Amino acid sequence: MNRSTNIMGISAKGDGSYGKVYHYMKPMVKNCQVTFIDGSSYWQKMTYNDRTFSFSIEPNTLYLDQECTLLADITRTRKIKECKKRGLI
Repeated sequence: MNRSTNIMGISAKGDGSYGKVYHYMKPMVKNCQVTFIDGSSYWQKMTYNDRTFSFSIEPNTLYLDQECTLLADITRTRKIKECKKRGLI
């Protein structure tokens, strides 16, 4: 996860004895590649929330390309069940 903080252009405000610095974190999180035990690779889409500086994935959706535009014909839970059925997990 790469996230950089841009604090140079934003002013710092002081509140009594406690100094506060307001900053903005740029969303640099990219989509992640998932490789299953049978060797197949898919992509999962990352979503991020700038208010809490957190990120999450779509829970059960797999994609075929890195930009996450081509939806795969299988879900994540179904792929895990197939690997269990084959005895790989």
